[in-house]
Formats: sequence, C-alpha cells, structure tokens
Amino acid sequence: MGIGDTGASIYIYLIEEGPTSTQQLLERFGGLPAEYALERLRDVGLVVGEPATARHPDFALQPVVAQAEVSLARLKLQAEELREVYEANTQYGPNAPVEVLKSRQRVGAAIDDLTLGAHREVMQFATYPFIPLTRVHAPGDPARRNPDGTVRRPKRRFIYEQAVLDDENAMSGLRNVVALGTDVRVAKSLPFKLIISDREKALVPRWPRGYPDQMSTLLIRGGSLLESMIVVFEHHWNEAVPLRDPRLAAADKHTELDPVDMSILQYIVAGQTDEQMARLMDVSKSTILRRIKRMRDLAEVDSRPALIFHAARNWLN
Repeated sequence: MGIGDTGASIYIYLIEEGPTSTQQLLERFGGLPAEYALERLRDVGLVVGEPATARHPDFALQPVVAQAEVSLARLKLQAEELREVYEANTQYGPNAPVEVLKSRQRVGAAIDDLTLGAHREVMQFATYPFIPLTRVHAPGDPARRNPDGTVRRPKRRFIYEQAVLDDENAMSGLRNVVALGTDVRVAKSLPFKLIISDREKALVPRWPRGYPDQMSTLLIRGGSLLESMIVVFEHHWNEAVPLRDPRLAAADKHTELDPVDMSILQYIVAGQTDEQMARLMDVSKSTILRRIKRMRDLAEVDSRPALIFHAARNWLN
C-alpha cells in the first residue's frame, strides 16, 4: 500500500494507544518522515480525523485487494496469450518439426516444393473433395529440373480415392501423373489428403474432412509423426487396387484373360462402377460391358458375384 515502515509503526501505535494528535505523533516518530507517513495513511484511508484515529483495515484494504485481484486476472490472461504465441512459434513455426500453413498461397507453394523438389520418392493420397492448389506441371516442365539441367525422376506412388475420379480436374491430374511413370492405385476411401516427399517431409490437413477450416495444413519435418504418416500410406497402398493403362498392356494370346480383363476384375472387386472403370481405363462403357460378358462366358456364370467368385478361385492371385 506504500505506507512504509514508519507508516506501519504509526498505524499500529494508533490502534494500541487510541486517537493521538498530529503534533504528538510527529514528536514521537521523527518530524518530516512521520509527517509524510501520516499523510499517506490518510490518503489510503487507514487514518482519519484530528486527533488521528486508526480505522478498521478493511475500509482501506478491501478496495486495494479488489484492484489487485483485477490486476492479477489481467496478468494471468496476458500470460496465457503470450504462452500461446510462444508455443505456436516454437512448436508450429517455420523452424519447428511441425509448421501450420494457413493460406492458399503457402499451401500451394509447399505442395510444389514437395512434389517437384523430391529426388527419391513422392507418396500421395488424392481424396475427395479434389481441390487443385497448383497448376499441372508437365513431365518436361523446367520446375522438375536440377540446376545442372538434368531432370529429376523420383519414384512416384499415388493412391486415388474412388470418389475423386468423377472430377474432371482430378482425371487431368491422373493422366499427368501416369505420363510421369507414376505407379497409381485406387482405393474405395482414404483417411485424409497426404503428400510425403523423400520420406523427409509431409503435408497433411490440420483438421478432418467436414471441419470448417479446410485450408490449414501441417508441414511435418521428420520425427515420429512423419514415420506415422509413412506407415499409414504403406497400409493403404497394400490395400489399394493397381491402375493399369490398357494402352500399354499387351495381351497374352496364351491365356484366357489379357491384362485389361485382369484390371476390370480388380476394379469390380474394389467396388468400381462401369462408368468409373471406363474413365479409369480410358475406354468406352460398352467396351467394359463387352469384356465382362466375355469373362462370364469363359467362367460359365451368369452374374457378377459368381464371376468374382470364379475369378478369385481361378484367375486372381
């Protein structure tokens, strides 16, 4: 309260001895210092009147305590705000194992960095809804070249979610990655979007699908979290159905089925519709139906479930 040692002594004296004149107090406690102390006691409300009389301390202390509580609450709030700023910039900042990217521009730049800058391998989930954040980079794009002019040719493994294949932008991206020699598979569903570059960095949404903030993205740099993302990718890779390009598949005349037939069977098992199979294989729906009928004739069955059962026992490994 700022009354000092002299003020405290005067206040206690007045409590013990009762009302005392100012002159007596100054003589007892020493002139000018006592005068300043007594004036402060009157300012804070601990002493009133002449002769000077001590008041109950609650009259003076309650307002001070209330103000101190308000100040303490403000201090706690400020400390919490500063703690959030500190943690955001040390755990999720540009030099941290995990960085939060919140703008479309930063996320797009990170996607280009991971997909175009990889030297060994790119692993990616393409999920619904398909949102193109970067332009399509053709195989000969300068962005794919090293400083010495040589072209980077990392191994590429992409998994497309079934629902994505109804999007024309996604199909354009699919044709582009196939042109790059990418190993592509199709899954009925995937948990989230994901890009892993050289097993060193990964991009994954901060929030699950359906959350209002769909732009916030985590850039992961190594550590256990990155290892977890690699495990998730490999699990879904093993479960997904390989995509085969029928234009590159040569038929084997010594077998009942050619590679195109095998691809159709795998897509049927994975739950693809006739329309989706036609889009994936870049053929007409009538071609798909004709081949399915021929396979039913070969298997001597009259339904798709029976065809799948026969294929599982005799044609599919």
